[in-house]
Amino acid sequence: MPDTEDWDRALFIVGECSSLSEAQWREITESLPEPRCDAQTVSKLVEIRGEVIEGLRANIQADRAQATRAEVAKKVEAVRASRQFDELDPNMLGLFEPNFSDREHRTLDQTRKRAAEALDDLREGKGNKPFHPRPEGPDPATLCALIVSIKLNWPGVRTRQAQAACQALYAAAGGDIKGTPNRTDGFWRDHLRAAQKLGRDHPYSLRIKSALAP
Repeated sequence: MPDTEDWDRALFIVGECSSLSEAQWREITESLPEPRCDAQTVSKLVEIRGEVIEGLRANIQADRAQATRAEVAKKVEAVRASRQFDELDPNMLGLFEPNFSDREHRTLDQTRKRAAEALDDLREGKGNKPFHPRPEGPDPATLCALIVSIKLNWPGVRTRQAQAACQALYAAAGGDIKGTPNRTDGFWRDHLRAAQKLGRDHPYSLRIKSALAP
């Protein structure tokens, strides 16, 4: 893994400008763990517009600010006990009032029952993952892999340079890869596979392809 000084310098470079030069991309990739981008892959990263990087950055920041499943589960436990919830909390609204018309029909017993059901769902999977009551679109890592897939013309999920490009782009957009699994345990392979499942004709793919066009 890169040391703290290398990592902080990489973040400083990105923070100074939204469009990155070849030299800046090289400095970022060299501060990251294996696999690293070769010259051809760096040249493809240079072509990525600043607004695409900023869009990915916004997704990463929004995901980072989102409450975790464990944090939401604690609130839902309190709702189950009190049969009341904070109607100004978007996470609670997403769980208990997915449709505005639910409000007029909601009873205390229905709220308790819904809380019990929600707790079962929240306890499945990792509690440290961000919670999205009504998920829309791919998570930031899959979005990153989708950008790379389109830019590199849909390479195989095991392609080292595709994985290296994902890692570099994620870092360039402000993603924290300290401790982020690299190719050895399939992190980017899995997200590249998720991007491929979305496919070339998905609305997100078409939007990104348009944004990447020269």
